[in-house]
Amino acid sequence: MMIPEEEILDLTLTKRGDYAVRAAISLAKVFPSGGYRKIREVAAEMDLPLRYTPQILNLLLKAGIAEARAGQQGGYRLLRSPEEVSLLDVVEASEGPLRSERCTLRGGPCHWENVCPLHFTWEEGRRALSRVLQSKSLASIVAVDSSLEAGTIAVPGLPQAYRCASLRRMTWRSLSRDGPVRSISR
Repeated sequence: MMIPEEEILDLTLTKRGDYAVRAAISLAKVFPSGGYRKIREVAAEMDLPLRYTPQILNLLLKAGIAEARAGQQGGYRLLRSPEEVSLLDVVEASEGPLRSERCTLRGGPCHWENVCPLHFTWEEGRRALSRVLQSKSLASIVAVDSSLEAGTIAVPGLPQAYRCASLRRMTWRSLSRDGPVRSISR
């Protein structure tokens, strides 16, 4: 049974969250060299709007995920190794704490003294999502990104032909909010 798109619960990141994850991936890729990434380098590599990239990197800075250095040799870099930075750290730096402020059934603020029947189940789901995001490091996300770029990882829902390294090459530019765009080169 096909569910109409407007009836699907949207669990995607906002653009700000999406851009923060991409920027963190960019910084994680150069962490082993100890180098700094310029704003324009992060924007170009991850296809981020150049004017918005400083704000995104500033979110990572304020969260203690990245540091900035001024000057010709300056830029941004991770403060900790990619193995020590969780996806939850990055998501919460950009989206805020992962919790529901509104009652799932009644709308309005959630009141502990008068919880709805879904409260405990919804909270259990939130904790599960937090655990999964906390268990994924930037290093593991970079590894998946590299495998996707090399075409060496199976992507559920794509025909086997697209899984072959010689046939599949996706870039950040070829992705849209709705999934792959028809710009996969073969």
